[in-house]
Amino acid sequence: MTSSTPQGHDVPASPQDPSADRTRLRWGILAILAVVAVVAAVLVVLEVTSLRPKYDAARTDQQARSAVTRAAERFTVQVNTYDASSMDDYQKSMNTMMSPKFQADYKKVIGQLATTIKQAKVRSKGQVLASGVASVDSDSAQVLVVSDASVKTVFDPNVARHFRWEVSLVKINGKWLVDDFSPVS
Repeated sequence: MTSSTPQGHDVPASPQDPSADRTRLRWGILAILAVVAVVAAVLVVLEVTSLRPKYDAARTDQQARSAVTRAAERFTVQVNTYDASSMDDYQKSMNTMMSPKFQADYKKVIGQLATTIKQAKVRSKGQVLASGVASVDSDSAQVLVVSDASVKTVFDPNVARHFRWEVSLVKINGKWLVDDFSPVS
C-alpha cells in the first residue's frame, strides 16, 4: 500500500508501531480486570445483604435445635436415673429442668411413686439412644427421644425398660425447660 504526498509522490506506508499494539493490549487487560473487580464487588455486596442473613438465621436455628435436644436428652436421662435412697435429691435435680407449671404436675406424680420406689428399693440408670427435633420456634419445642433404663429392684435385679418420649419444652428467661413429656407409641 502506498500513499501520496502533496507533491504527488508515492511513499510506502509505514509498518504498524508494535508499542501501540502493546498499549492497546494493556488497556484491554485493564478493562477486563476492572470489569472483574466490579463483578466481584457486586457479588460481595450481594452476599452481605442477601446470603449472610440466611446463614445467620440457619445458624440460629441450628443452635436452638442443639439447645432443645440437649435439654430434652438431659431430662430423659435424669428422669430415668434415680435411687430409692435419695429421692429428695432426685426431685430437687428434676425441678431445675422443668417449667413451673410442669413442676407442680410432676411433684404430684412423683409423690405417689416415691413410696413404691422406696419399698422396692429401685435403682435406675437412664440412657438416651436417639433423639430428634420435631419442631422448634423462638419459645417452644418438641423433641422425640428414644431411651433405655437399666432397673434393679428387690424383686428383679436386672430389668431393661425401653421408652419413646415426646418432650415438650418452653423457653423461660433464656433457658429451655421441660413443660411436659408423654410416651409415644
